Amino acid sequence: MKLTSLFESIAFVAEYGDLDADRHVKRVATYARFVGTHVLRLPQASCDRLALAALVHDVGKVAIPREILRKPGPLTPAEREYVQCHTVYGHDMLAHIARVYGTGDAELFQLAQQVALYHHERWDGRGYPEGLCREDIPLAARVVHLVDVIDARLSPRPYKSGQTWNQVKQALVEGMYLDFDGMLVTGLLQVESVFWSLSKRRHMSSW
Repeated sequence: MKLTSLFESIAFVAEYGDLDADRHVKRVATYARFVGTHVLRLPQASCDRLALAALVHDVGKVAIPREILRKPGPLTPAEREYVQCHTVYGHDMLAHIARVYGTGDAELFQLAQQVALYHHERWDGRGYPEGLCREDIPLAARVVHLVDVIDARLSPRPYKSGQTWNQVKQALVEGMYLDFDGMLVTGLLQVESVFWSLSKRRHMSSW
């Protein structure tokens, strides 16, 4: 089995029946590839791996009840703690799959496990699950955290309206070196017109 097809299948199963979540993870993968290409200037093979890792960043949510994930209002502290466990669940699921299929590209599976586990860590150390900060957070996880937040802010949900790009940009600037890696934010804003054009296309399509 080709690893690209395997990762696409993992994402499909994880988001089955939730069209919003399915489109979200696909956009996050696309945006992660964009950052890898236009901000970090990574080789194409590295950008491909980053996009695949981003595609399964939320796989652990398959273990969280849908009524919690789509609750139309604030979560209780217990529910929030439960949702935060999706990072560890995702890492463990991918680690299990890697033991079966990972011989084809161990680097890809390691990257995917890092992204699943650490994509909610914050630059200032106030994220989860381990409270990592700054460069202790793997670069791929920092990228996915950034584009995950961007897409979440842009996207309307049953319980909220989507923000404008100017509102999102203000949040990014305010979150530099607090929530986000400032180097990534600065680099993205240098090519914001290209990114915004990509984002508008993705929000109008099924991908």
